[in-house]
Order: sequence, then structure tokens, then C-alpha cells
Amino acid sequence: MSGGHPRRGRRLRPILLAAAAGILAGAAALGSAALAGMPGKEIAHLALLVLPALALTVAVAGWATYRDAAARERAIDLQRRDLISVVSHDLRTPLASLRAMAEAIDEGVVDDPPTLRRYVNEMRGAVDSLVSLVDDLFELAQVDAGAIEVETRRATIAEVVEAALAACDGQASEKRLRIEARIAEAAESPCSPRLTRVVQNLLQNAITHTPTDGTVWVEAHRRRGSVRLTVEDGGSGIPPEAAERVFQPFWRGDAARSGDGAGLGLALAKRIVESLGGRIEIDPVTAGGARFAVELPERVTNP
Repeated sequence: MSGGHPRRGRRLRPILLAAAAGILAGAAALGSAALAGMPGKEIAHLALLVLPALALTVAVAGWATYRDAAARERAIDLQRRDLISVVSHDLRTPLASLRAMAEAIDEGVVDDPPTLRRYVNEMRGAVDSLVSLVDDLFELAQVDAGAIEVETRRATIAEVVEAALAACDGQASEKRLRIEARIAEAAESPCSPRLTRVVQNLLQNAITHTPTDGTVWVEAHRRRGSVRLTVEDGGSGIPPEAAERVFQPFWRGDAARSGDGAGLGLALAKRIVESLGGRIEIDPVTAGGARFAVELPERVTNP
């Protein structure tokens, strides 16, 4: 019967490799001494001095590697459990809504046109929530698989912003929001089409947190060999203590900044931007609201 836990085997592999490297290094040292004509007794004394110290060094290095690998594995397991928990919740809510409305229609509980139209709109919203969640998960999987690094397609900042605005038009119209785009300075700058998802997620976040009849601003500028794109909302702002956590997967913040969805939008935006060699951050805003800034280096915007 085969023995050993596969995870334990993976964790012990660095220690075994370090031990093998240490043995080879010790053997090489002793071999060099022998080739140099050192007497046998002196070689034996050298072995007694070198090998214990080498063994201790290997043990310490191996244990540190083992500990780090175990910590990474625990973090991955925790993130995986969080993913299952959050996604299960965010799948259950719209599915339960869809099922209830479908049963009401099927059983004739509702049959008047106004109510049916309302049900259809609510069902469409539930489906959109499911599609958005699946899209975020698929995009995250592609980023983890390194799909962005090997991508060769190109777009322009104007095309990216236009596509993101079109995707968010319905959400903005429901709240009667104005979206002002000022991108002329960098409109023709080339970029990855993946930036569309970044801008879309930032816009969706801004729309969610901007009061009805408010304004969302999108700007893009060229500066010092890079392109800087910002999305600013008119919401309540982000507390300083939350600024470091808004890009964490599944984190939704306090009631003022929380919303529907799995909390993957900003985390996904950050992963995509970093995969493109850029960075994303929160700019300080003096009059309330929040401004997210994406900066891509020249080597990304001008391949």
C-alpha cells in the first residue's frame, strides 16, 4: 500500500532538496581536499568540522522553507474556503429569487401584466448578478493561469473606456447618474483589451456608491511615459483604515461602501493591472467620494 500524504510530501520536498544539496556540497569540499593532497587524518578532521555545521545549516534552511510553504498552503486553503462560502451565498440569493418568481408565474399566483413586467425585470437583474459573478471568477482564473502575459491583442484607451461605459450604461441610467469622460489627451494610447474589465469594475463600484442624480468622472492623461486613468465617484468616501483592504478579495467594507456581489470587482481590477505591469491605488479626495487611479508604464501602453 502506498503511504504518505501528498501535501506532506510536497512540503518535505524543499527539505529533501536542501539536504541533497548540502550532501553534495560537503562531498565536493572533501573531494577537493583529497585532490589537493591533504592527508587522510586531516580530511577526517575536516569532515568532522564541516559536516555537522553543514547539516545544521541545511536543517535550518530546510525548516524555514518548509514553514513558508506550509504558511502559503494554509493561506491558499483559507482563501479557497472563503471563496466557496462567499460564492455559495452569492449564488444562493439570486437563484432563490429566480425560483420564487418562476414558481409564482407558473402557479398563476401573478398574472397581471404590470406585476409580470416587474418580475421579468427582477429576474433579469438576478441573472445579471449571476453572470457578473461567473465572469469575475473566470477572469480571475485566467489571470492566475498567466493568460494576460501571453496576450497579443491591443486596443486604445478610447475603445476601452467606450466599452466599459456601454457595459455600465443601464446601471447608471437606473440612478440617473451622469458619467463625464475626459480622455482626449490619452484617447489613442494603445493598451491591453483587458483594461476594459478594470474600468468596468471601477465604474460599477463608483455607480454603486454615488447617490441618485450624482456624477461619476472618468479621466485619462499621459504623463512621464505612462498613462494614468482615474475613476471618481460622489459617494461617502473610503475611511483611511479601509484603504489598504478594499482590494482584498471578498472584502466589502462598512455599510457605506458595501454592496451586492461577491466583493471581487476591485480585487480583480488590481490583479489585472498588476499583470499588465501597472499599479492601482486610491487617490486622496478632499471633498468626499473616492478616486481610484490606474497607471500603466510606457512599455505596456506602447509595446
